Amino acid sequence: MRKCIAGRARRSWVVGAMVAIAAAAPLGAQGAGNGYLFGVPSGGLTIRAGYAMPLLGGDFFNEETERFTFGKGDLSGPSLGAEVTFRLAPRYALSLSADYEGVRDVQSEYRHFYEYLADGDSLPIHQSTTFQRVPMTANLRVYLASPGRSVGTLAWIPSKVVPWVEAGAGATWYRFRQQGDFVDETAVSCTDVFDPDYPSCPIFTSTLATSGVGLALRGAGGVDLSISPRIAATAGARYLWSQATMHDSYEGNKIDLSSVALTLGLTFRL
Repeated sequence: MRKCIAGRARRSWVVGAMVAIAAAAPLGAQGAGNGYLFGVPSGGLTIRAGYAMPLLGGDFFNEETERFTFGKGDLSGPSLGAEVTFRLAPRYALSLSADYEGVRDVQSEYRHFYEYLADGDSLPIHQSTTFQRVPMTANLRVYLASPGRSVGTLAWIPSKVVPWVEAGAGATWYRFRQQGDFVDETAVSCTDVFDPDYPSCPIFTSTLATSGVGLALRGAGGVDLSISPRIAATAGARYLWSQATMHDSYEGNKIDLSSVALTLGLTFRL
């Protein structure tokens, strides 16, 4: 039988890297003049990338970070997303937003247990964690400055700088998975004090996983900086509140899917 004993585990850190968006080639001249558009845009398409930081609140993540050597910051990682806006009024728009956030194979080990070998040596008990989220929301956007102005009956000139805020609701799909070696802390024989004559805690190899959907509320703000009549650079910050009930390997637990994200992107006026 494999055994484990108490010990102090070293901490490993995985640092996520944020990917910047490269500038896209300008669109053709059709529908645009020299610094203006022929008509008011009916909406826009934003493609963005950035860095998402899950908040990992609640009992589940408190217990996870106490048991294993990953910290809350280790589950932060890249964010990729898109948003489509539909003009409702000069300073109002409806937006549909979707993002992918997540990290794969964050390495950890038990903080208070390690495996005891027959020759007297001991080894850490390793796992890897994957945490992925896809929030999808419908939002009302309010422009804090006029997006542009009409000149005559045809020409529309975009403003150089347009700040905006938005709020909305929707759902978050998530997947949480841990695979590797685990200690059966519920076993009658389990103790955190090693005794070579005592059976101690059983160790088993497994994959523990769950996925599902939870309610999401979203608030965001940003600024559009015009590059050309058709294209603007967009910088934004977003707060997402979201929770879900876990199933399968983590039946009955609540998982916090909330996060904060910073993004950069390109908006194409349509």
